[in-house]
Amino acid sequence: MKKRIFYLSIVLFTTTMFAQKSVNNYKYVIVPNRFEFQTKTNQYQLNSLTKFLFNKAGFNTFLLSDIMPKEIITNNCSTLTGNVVDESNMFTTKLKIQLVDCYDKTIFETQVVKSKEKDFKTAFYKAIRNAFEEINNLNYSYQPIEKDKPKNTIEEKIVAQSESVKVKKEVIEKEMKKKNADKKEIVVVRAIPNLKKDINTVAKVKKTEIFLKPHNTLVGNYIFERWGLSTISKKENSFSVVGGDENFEFATIYKTSKPTVFIIKWVAFKQPQLLEIDSNGNLKIDSEKGVKTIKREN
Repeated sequence: MKKRIFYLSIVLFTTTMFAQKSVNNYKYVIVPNRFEFQTKTNQYQLNSLTKFLFNKAGFNTFLLSDIMPKEIITNNCSTLTGNVVDESNMFTTKLKIQLVDCYDKTIFETQVVKSKEKDFKTAFYKAIRNAFEEINNLNYSYQPIEKDKPKNTIEEKIVAQSESVKVKKEVIEKEMKKKNADKKEIVVVRAIPNLKKDINTVAKVKKTEIFLKPHNTLVGNYIFERWGLSTISKKENSFSVVGGDENFEFATIYKTSKPTVFIIKWVAFKQPQLLEIDSNGNLKIDSEKGVKTIKREN
């Protein structure tokens, strides 16, 4: 019996350490504005409570509707989604808390906790707080890994390209001096692209996109593959996407700190996606199969 208890203790300890190491590789937690079992946004303030308890446990946490850091936009897989999963029956409130990555893979999950309080709000508050005791025991501390570092910006790529071309130019010049000094100038001109012009063009495009007003440009009609001609309209702090013959609201779009970048949450999927509006008013959605373009119709 003692050997069995000792073995179980080792297994539990190993499982906890593995979960802790995995969770520590993620810098942010995003809490949905509405969990699957709720009938409206932040019902009974459960979502706000969940965000508060994640922050108290040491995580850097945002509600999906909050203005988020630029790093979340450039590196979406540095975040985890904090979900509350309801498994209640008629007599007992049962729930657990999950941390899910950008590939919809569960990184950590608490045990199911119970509450027999009759009042719905009281029962969920008590159960959620009890579930967070297990999350607090993780002693979360962010530990970045190499692959989570953001990719180079456009400006950094242009500088790198410029340095590479500069080296090639020097090599070509030395070779041409040996072969034919008269052709040196012509070859160099062909070998070196007009980087100054390209950089100016990128700067102008970037400047134009920064000053686009998302509340003026996002509203309109678009063609979504499944829903056909659909309409995006402004709500209080978000945008509603409605389409189909029955005018069904199949997605909600939330603003971020960057004027041209948004987060779209589909009704049919748990994991939100990044959405960017280009200078032509078309939508670029970052999906697992690559960037999908939704064309604007007006």
